[in-house]
Amino acid sequence: MRQNLGAYAALTGTFALSVSPPSVLASAGVPLLDGHTKHTTPTMLQVFDEASSSFVDALSNELYDELKGSSARFVMPGGGNGSLRGGELPVTMSARTADADAAGGIRKGEPLTLTWTGNEYDRPIEDDDVIAMYCPAHEVDPRKFRDAATVAQARASTRKHLELHLKYRPDVNEKLNDEAIALTQRRLAGKEDNSWWISSFPIIREPTCEFRYWRRDGNMLQLAGRTGSLPLALSLENPTSIHIALTSEPSEMTVQFTTGAVGKPVVEYGPSNGYGKVSDFPMRADGTSTTYQASDMCQEPANITEPGKFQDPGSLHTVILTGLKPDAEYSYRVGLSYGQGIVWSSTFAFRSALPAGWSKPYSFIAYGDQGCPDDGWALGGNLTASMVRRELDGHRNGTAPIRLVHHFGDLSYSRGSAYLWDAWLDMVEPFASRLPLMVGIGNHEYDHTTGGIRRDPSGVTTDDGFHPVWGNFRTDSGGECGVPTAKRFLPPKTKQGNYTSNGVFWYAYSFGLVRTIMISSEHDLSKGSPQHMWFQHELKSVNRTTTPFVIVESHRPLYHSKPYWADNAVGIAMRAEFEDLLRKYRVDIFFAGHYHSYLRTCDGLYASKCSNGGPLHITVGTAGAQLDDMNLGLYDNVWTQKYLGVWGYIRATVHNPSLMLLEFVNARNGSVEDSVRLHRRREEER
Repeated sequence: MRQNLGAYAALTGTFALSVSPPSVLASAGVPLLDGHTKHTTPTMLQVFDEASSSFVDALSNELYDELKGSSARFVMPGGGNGSLRGGELPVTMSARTADADAAGGIRKGEPLTLTWTGNEYDRPIEDDDVIAMYCPAHEVDPRKFRDAATVAQARASTRKHLELHLKYRPDVNEKLNDEAIALTQRRLAGKEDNSWWISSFPIIREPTCEFRYWRRDGNMLQLAGRTGSLPLALSLENPTSIHIALTSEPSEMTVQFTTGAVGKPVVEYGPSNGYGKVSDFPMRADGTSTTYQASDMCQEPANITEPGKFQDPGSLHTVILTGLKPDAEYSYRVGLSYGQGIVWSSTFAFRSALPAGWSKPYSFIAYGDQGCPDDGWALGGNLTASMVRRELDGHRNGTAPIRLVHHFGDLSYSRGSAYLWDAWLDMVEPFASRLPLMVGIGNHEYDHTTGGIRRDPSGVTTDDGFHPVWGNFRTDSGGECGVPTAKRFLPPKTKQGNYTSNGVFWYAYSFGLVRTIMISSEHDLSKGSPQHMWFQHELKSVNRTTTPFVIVESHRPLYHSKPYWADNAVGIAMRAEFEDLLRKYRVDIFFAGHYHSYLRTCDGLYASKCSNGGPLHITVGTAGAQLDDMNLGLYDNVWTQKYLGVWGYIRATVHNPSLMLLEFVNARNGSVEDSVRLHRRREEER
């Protein structure tokens, strides 16, 4: 279905590259649809509510509000402080993992089955009774829980997670243990069960947790059962969220990881003889550590410490590996030295960078808009992560192996629910620990409306960030204003004269025959702005003999065909600000996300005309976020060549200085849904 631009084109002056503020469009009767999908932020244990047929939102959770509120009265048996043994309480609770005999306790990512049984002579189990998780187990304040569900929600969560895993998640079915399958069989037989199957235990940086059963009587909640202290295996010392990134030097690689404990980060590494095989680690590098607090965030909910919102991120470590030979395979392991020795990670392997100008063929993955993993949001994020890992393994020994991943914004969709950073990084670690993950920021990392002064890590000195009259820049980061992203990712730093990159917000790097420039659509790009001046200088400085391909990446696109008029107004304004630069400096590809769909334009697109000296524009915001409504169709234009509404990503293969193959890969089955060969006759460009 196509829609005519009608009054919208006249008002915005599309072809004149001028733009009207949203208020003008609204007054003229133009519906201000935009691509800001209402996303559910799942709770830590991904609680499902059967009454509403949806996963519970951690940021607008009625049960949380009730339990935290002053009207809730928590009562311990006998007026005690909650230190009674579980056997003295009327409800018996237990928790079992898939490997009940495993030493050390519950491990991140493994299934946990929680069960409870009431005393037959006592009050029966009620649907509105509450089960809450406390970490550490000795937490005495009943309002300081990590997650909570009613009995009805816990039962519904078991049914929903088993349904999703058995029917739609073959990539993670190895998680299904015998007990989970038995639970499913009982469900199918129509037998109710007092159990909660938690499909993937979250990362929690405490030594212990405990589940408590609260019996509800009006606004009174009486402790009726508890599991007792449940140890968590190496939850403080074990490195998590391991990922690597390029630096400005091909002889280096950045390694970053997280621990709950404080100590000195260290990486041991050395050349590997075949993937992951190394007899020892002859090289060693120490690093630095940082963290952030709720007070570092700009506004609510990110700056509020309570269930579903801010939690301590732990220690964030960065180590720079040096002395690497180009295009060589290395093995490494990360660890934390904290006085009791070093707890090492597993061994990983990566291939060092291709120096600028090297003509060896290679491939890279590109996408935007992934989001949190598992069942509480959308299946696409996990599907994409799993498929990228398969791509890495399958193409490792091919003629053009996968060498890095480009992710241009909307990463975890945490939006103030801090645990999702751990969850997302844990999901991508299987490939991000082996491939450089080069990220940019999107609206869900940065956009805020207050609190930015002395907090905004991008250096913007206004309180509200960037809010042009033509924009729809709101509070999409949930108050994070780029702080977690800037702390967790260290991109290449470049400085040429007075022009310096700006951390994760805008930067550039070379890899083989490609120069990639990451810009921020969430910051000022108007002529004379710091970003615009840097961007123009960066484009002007590219050596097209060394890196003949130039790619620009931004979270928001300049061109799209979806009738999301408020978002389209942003794209039109961005064209007015810097589209001339793309044509002048012969940019080959402009990658973007933001719209949760795939759209490829004609090549040479400039000033809304094909074959007009501009780049090929590809929007690929399909890495996992809830897909756009395909029923809205597209509005009439000359540039749209391909439009798809499936989860997937770009696989780009750089064959030689004149040829790059771009393929859109379906994340569910690996099929190629679209492809284009980008030919460049370099002798005509000089």
